[in-house]
Amino acid sequence: MRTDDTKSRKNEKGVALVATLMFLVVLGLLSTTLVFTVQNEIQSSTAYKYNQQAFYVADAGIQKALQWYRNSYTPHTPGTDYDRTKYPVEYNSSAVLLAGQTGYSSAYPESGVISTFTTAFGNKSLQADANNNGAYAINATLLKYAPTIFFDLATFSRYNSAYERWRINSIGYWGNVNNPLAVSRIEAIIENNGNAFFDRGLWGIDSLVAQGDVIVDSFDPAKGVWDETTNNGYRGSIGSNGVITSNGNITVQGDVGYGPAGDYVVNGGASDVSGSVLQMPEEKYFPPIPNFSTGVGNTNINNNTITINGGPDLQNCTPLGSYRIGANATLVLPGGYYCFKGINIGAGGTVEVTGNTHIFVSDTVALGGNGIVTPPGYDPMDVRINYSGTAQADLTGSTSAFMEVYAPNANLKLNGGPEYHGSFIGKDLIVSGGVHVHFNEDGEARDRIQRPFRIVSWTQRSN
Repeated sequence: MRTDDTKSRKNEKGVALVATLMFLVVLGLLSTTLVFTVQNEIQSSTAYKYNQQAFYVADAGIQKALQWYRNSYTPHTPGTDYDRTKYPVEYNSSAVLLAGQTGYSSAYPESGVISTFTTAFGNKSLQADANNNGAYAINATLLKYAPTIFFDLATFSRYNSAYERWRINSIGYWGNVNNPLAVSRIEAIIENNGNAFFDRGLWGIDSLVAQGDVIVDSFDPAKGVWDETTNNGYRGSIGSNGVITSNGNITVQGDVGYGPAGDYVVNGGASDVSGSVLQMPEEKYFPPIPNFSTGVGNTNINNNTITINGGPDLQNCTPLGSYRIGANATLVLPGGYYCFKGINIGAGGTVEVTGNTHIFVSDTVALGGNGIVTPPGYDPMDVRINYSGTAQADLTGSTSAFMEVYAPNANLKLNGGPEYHGSFIGKDLIVSGGVHVHFNEDGEARDRIQRPFRIVSWTQRSN
């Protein structure tokens, strides 16, 4: 006779079979899911790898373009060829464009530049081996163009060029350009702006000391010479990489800037600064004066007028020895480059400048007497004295001075008497005895030390 337990165990055999089949189905689904997951991960990893490789190719294009702008490109002049009222800048009613990407046409006033750019940046190949290769193409759009007078540190001469800002679009392909495995795009903004060489009324490289009553203000040369009521500006700043000390009453219609290890010290008296008194984050660089050749011997001029013509540049400047201009004597410099061993203007003496004049002095500078006389309304930037010596240079002339003075190795002393129009830089600068300096506001925009093109921003997008 069968029991109920025996019947129950026979029924359970069917349940076990069903459970086993269900387990196998679940296991199969899990295995399939795992296979698809691994495949997706492999595909995602491969896509990421290709995108990264395309990005590196596009970035290589940006770096190559930056080097091209630094080493092979000169801004186009004149700026009148462009419509600078538009953004981006236009040429012949089209945005200024240098095109390397397929489907774009260049719009630029120089065919040679177009050809060079297209050759350099039209689908340029980068290849590691037969299975690893890419290509990039570049478009460049001119966003800003500002004609500027730059200053060449090698020759201490001026040249016309422009501050430019370009948008560089680089597209990087990984694999075949026509059927790429990945595409990446980078946009970078580059520019070549620079700092003005003579950017303040007074610069004491190591120190600046103001004694007595000292006033520094500014004027706009487009409005003529400085005038207390009609042409009196607030951009007459002063600066030093070291300490600025006031031992009297100082009025600065502008900013006071001192170096990272410097300070602004007022020893009694009054300090009236219209702008900011600030500590600069880094020292300003002042370049050495290039080597130049002078004449020999001493020349004294008394009761006479002589004229000396200058050379066309520093390499071909007129070599002169030590000149002393005495009573009732005038040395006329019509313009050009002059290389003195020394220059001394005595009582009653005059140096008359009538043209764009660059004076280089190696040993001594003492500008007394009537000083350097220029025509009315003369541009201070058209008379520059570059003094490479180490003995103190003195400016004490009795007439208004229109000039820029650069003495990076010596004490430079400005004494009261004339009104000084321009900018004055000395290793240690001393101003005393009622000195009044009018900074030429054009100095902030001209004679800029041109920086190479550099990246100021960039963004990246991948497909």
